[in-house]
Parts: sequence; C-alpha cells; structure tokens
Amino acid sequence: MTLAILTYVTIIGFLGWAAWRSGVTEKAMFVVNVVLLWISAIWFFGYPALIGPAVVAATLYLALLVVMTSSDLKVPVTVPARRKQPAYTYDED
Repeated sequence: MTLAILTYVTIIGFLGWAAWRSGVTEKAMFVVNVVLLWISAIWFFGYPALIGPAVVAATLYLALLVVMTSSDLKVPVTVPARRKQPAYTYDED
C-alpha cells in the first residue's frame, strides 16, 4: 500500500513538472490526468480515497468562511463619548 501511494505521488509530481514547463494543452491534460488518478485511487483504495478529499475540502471551506466573516474582528470599534453629568442636581421639594 505504501508503494502504491509513493507511486501516485511520483506520477503526480512528474505530471505537474511537465505541465509547469509546457503549454496550455499540457496543463489541461494535467487536470484530466489528476482526475483519472483520483478515480483509480478510489478503485484501488476504496471509500477512504473518496471521503478524504471531501473532509479536506469541508475543512478548507469552513476556514474560508471563518476568514470571510471575521473581518469585523479586525475593525476597531469606537465607543461614543459619554455625556457629562451636571455637577449639581436640582431637587424640587
């Protein structure tokens, strides 16, 4: 199993290197090859190869939502000045 994982990593690395140094067609074929390798990993490893990327994607999506909605934490909040109380109080008896 370890040899199979190492083989997949090696193949993806080689394909990525070739796509980086080549034209547009090679880049498109890199995406196609990665999808086909992922499908073959699902066939070879089974259900974990399908669930693993889904869990990673959900984690990244949650982190993205936290980053997008936490902008209020970065903006300083100004407190309005308090109104001064009079130095004396007038009491009618």
